[in-house]
Amino acid sequence: MVKPCLISDGSQKNHHEDHHVGFKAQDLDPKETETETFEWIQTCCLTVVVVGASGDLAKKKTFPSLLNLYADKLLPEDLAIFGYARSQMTDDDLRDRLRPFLESSDHPKHVVDSFLALCHYQGGKSYGDQDAWGNLGKSIQDKEASFSKDDKTNRLFYFAIPPNVFGETALAIKETCMQDEEAGWSRLVVEKPFGRDLDSFEELNKTLSVFSEKMLYRIDHYLGVSNFCVG
Repeated sequence: MVKPCLISDGSQKNHHEDHHVGFKAQDLDPKETETETFEWIQTCCLTVVVVGASGDLAKKKTFPSLLNLYADKLLPEDLAIFGYARSQMTDDDLRDRLRPFLESSDHPKHVVDSFLALCHYQGGKSYGDQDAWGNLGKSIQDKEASFSKDDKTNRLFYFAIPPNVFGETALAIKETCMQDEEAGWSRLVVEKPFGRDLDSFEELNKTLSVFSEKMLYRIDHYLGVSNFCVG
């Protein structure tokens, strides 16, 4: 069964078979139908926040992966994508930065254009800037309010940032952008090394203990050996 993914960059022949974000593979019932598996895509809206949106990882990997999902209709119809970084940019500035990396894909220009129209930007003085994150939280709420048909408002925060700012970023998100589970799920995807060694791992893990394990996904983009999913 094909599952939604958020981190395939298209370098594999079938980008659905790279890393996956959508459902925990070990929790799936083999008897479960594809219709049931994709139910949340049909009934919920989704906001994706790419943290570190101005960096190379986001431009070359994360946003192209999102475009792949969008083009293959593996994301909800009601979708908003926000980039967050320390660079001062407008929405159009972000789109202009992303466009060359997206147009180099096999997707038609009109698909790239419609995807970019969903992308917005919020800058901050730092990754822990709670005022900036508060503004982003309000923008997310405004977008969710415009998605009138949806029962749930799911939020995914994807960390394409250095490990030394994971902690302050996560705490700022916790204070400004989280929601009650009844409203929809909120998930944090942490990519790259999770700390430098055992001590730094334990320190970061303690910082992130304000989130339940269900909300956290620790992944390595380049391993490509496991499925990591949000559900």
